[in-house]
Amino acid sequence: MSVQNEALDAVVIGAGVAGLTVAALLAREGRRVQVFEHHTVPGGCASFYQRAGYRFDVGATLVGGFGARGVHRTIFQFLDVQLDAVPVEPAMVVHLPDRSVTRYGDARWPEERRRAFGDGPEPFWRLQEAIADRAWEFSTRFPALPTDVPGAIALACAFRPAQIPLAATLGRTVSAIMPREPSPALRAFVDAQLLITAQADAATTDLAYGATALDLAREGTYHLPDGVSSIAVALARVVRRAGSAIAYGTDVARIATKRGRVTGVVLADGTAIASDAVVAAIPAESVLAMLAAGGAADAAPALRRRTAAHPQRWGAFMAYVGMPPGVIPEDLALHHQLVADVDAPLGEGNTTFLSFSEADAKRRARNGGRAITISTHTDIARWERAHANGTTARERARMGALLLAALDRVVPGASQRAELVELADPHTFARYTARPRGLVGGTPQTTATANLRALSHTSGVAGLLLAGDTVFPGQSTVGASLSGVAAARALGSRIG
Repeated sequence: MSVQNEALDAVVIGAGVAGLTVAALLAREGRRVQVFEHHTVPGGCASFYQRAGYRFDVGATLVGGFGARGVHRTIFQFLDVQLDAVPVEPAMVVHLPDRSVTRYGDARWPEERRRAFGDGPEPFWRLQEAIADRAWEFSTRFPALPTDVPGAIALACAFRPAQIPLAATLGRTVSAIMPREPSPALRAFVDAQLLITAQADAATTDLAYGATALDLAREGTYHLPDGVSSIAVALARVVRRAGSAIAYGTDVARIATKRGRVTGVVLADGTAIASDAVVAAIPAESVLAMLAAGGAADAAPALRRRTAAHPQRWGAFMAYVGMPPGVIPEDLALHHQLVADVDAPLGEGNTTFLSFSEADAKRRARNGGRAITISTHTDIARWERAHANGTTARERARMGALLLAALDRVVPGASQRAELVELADPHTFARYTARPRGLVGGTPQTTATANLRALSHTSGVAGLLLAGDTVFPGQSTVGASLSGVAAARALGSRIG
């Protein structure tokens, strides 16, 4: 085993948005940081790939956090980085079997929701927005879950009198404030929106988290000319310019510990990297596996119990479509969610999400065309069975047809004119992101896992911190960034 003796202030595992947030904040303040990333480009599940003149966001395609009180905006201002984030209005169009609902973020939304669902649900929408307003304002103070007395004091100080009503949401789900007997259309709309923002439905999603997740459009959604992956690319640039390093195509095999304290990591090639501060910006399951590989399987019992009790649930099936110019109307909304059957289970092609690059995004699509990403939630176990049975190709073809049918529902006949179609299943995500089993999206945000019941940025092993979508506050690039801020602050970053 070779040993690298260069002094490091921190090692970061994973160059997704969470890991790069940690690394950029520390590096910008003069710390020496080394990031190790499995893939060859930054971003993790918010990364990109290029093919035949098209640039595709591989996972996340809708981004918030750049508004007046937005997390991304605050972080990039602290880092003295300017990203060209352009407001998107409307945020998306949701297509139900019998109606379409335009999800405006401005003053048109109350009128649109009354048109779509009637006046009956108005008390629900008003209460949802009131809860979300309090939660959004709270997030601007970069809250972190307390793990000791100083942490508890810091969290208490982050609260203001306006946030006190949030305590009344504890243990309640979004369904608790919905009409007693919601219409099938309203139920399907809310469930579908929560699926892409909380990985769960109204009956199980934590109320405070869900109310905020339903409020993304009102808080502000944004378009980045080069796609959502621009966030990770910009953070990676900060890391390098500050004199720290990112090693792509490099796997960490083991997290090394001694007497309950982290001592560094060991790479897949056997190189030992010494550091008394390691940030694992990867799924909690991967952290446990790396600890076990380092001979410390019992080092984080609380983390192991929580991860086993509340596992991730979803994988993603994707279609990446390159469309020549003249097919997609220039005035079409950039984002669309579709529900084929309001009475059928979510995901598996019954609910889909489509994102189009802008008509003039020359760096996203050649010759004035459009890069299109289509996704649906899918059950990991089904793909593992298909792989074992040799039926993966058949399943990919079947699911691909469902996603292209969704595209044709938005733009009739568009799929027949595509010049590029590539499909990705959970095994694809496992290969490129190294996420266990290809699970994506983080832990479903239920009353048992969200907010004060989420996993903390502390691991139970001294010097080993956690970040990413499986720890507080959860999924999305905003959630990943907040988890990264918590880890960076634990290591002395001055932000917030």
